[in-house]
Amino acid sequence: MNLEAVKRRAFVCCPFDWLVERYLPLLAAEGIQPEIGLDAGLLHRYRWPTFRRVARRLRAAGLGCTVHAPFTDLPLGAADPEIRRVAARRLSQALRVAGELGARSMVVHTGFDPRHHGGDLHRWREAALEVLGVLAGAAAASGVPLMLENVFEHDPALHRFLLDALPAPGVGFCLDLGHQVVFSRTPAREWLEALGDRLGQLHLHDNRGRNDDHLAVGEGILDFDGLFAWLAAHGRRPILTLEPHAESAVRPALEGLGRLLDRFPSVAPA
Repeated sequence: MNLEAVKRRAFVCCPFDWLVERYLPLLAAEGIQPEIGLDAGLLHRYRWPTFRRVARRLRAAGLGCTVHAPFTDLPLGAADPEIRRVAARRLSQALRVAGELGARSMVVHTGFDPRHHGGDLHRWREAALEVLGVLAGAAAASGVPLMLENVFEHDPALHRFLLDALPAPGVGFCLDLGHQVVFSRTPAREWLEALGDRLGQLHLHDNRGRNDDHLAVGEGILDFDGLFAWLAAHGRRPILTLEPHAESAVRPALEGLGRLLDRFPSVAPA
């Protein structure tokens, strides 16, 4: 698939401050749709007129977007209720921005880390559900679906618990195959079989099996053909987001996805 067609069907990660200070004119000129990364510092630093200005410029350029919510130091199931309140407030702020931007989705990390929270899973997941339940209601009102991404979770059980309790299609699953390979103890097919009914988005980047390298698709060892074959067999066409972590990696990432979509055209979003 040629690069222009890939650009129309995918999103490429870009932090909001990079977008504002440097990359928005370039993305508009190149027709690249951003997944806009927000963090607590950015939500504190930028005021509402700036978010509105970016929304207008994206619309003028005919570009869609997705949003990645803040996640650093924001575990949704934190034992301290004050931390949960801060997490809920920051995610609510991000969701309001996503609504203004007309985002196709907002990706959310649970913040669960088995090294720290594994012995307290039952309490942790109930607390996280309380936060997500409120956020899901706001997401439904805004028209921006939430996508719960896998990061450090060893298996899909936490996501399955949360998704079973939260409404579809307003809350879905974002599979990050790179995270699954590096951090999970469960094969990708088991994640897909467990959560494929709620799969709404993919984060696409490659690695060599040990670190979260964020290489372009095809530059590491990940089995993207196996993933896309499963998607094709099950009629799934999730939102596709590329996550290169350097400007020089954007074109190789788009080209790698284009080769995948050549082999599995039925997976390409319309």
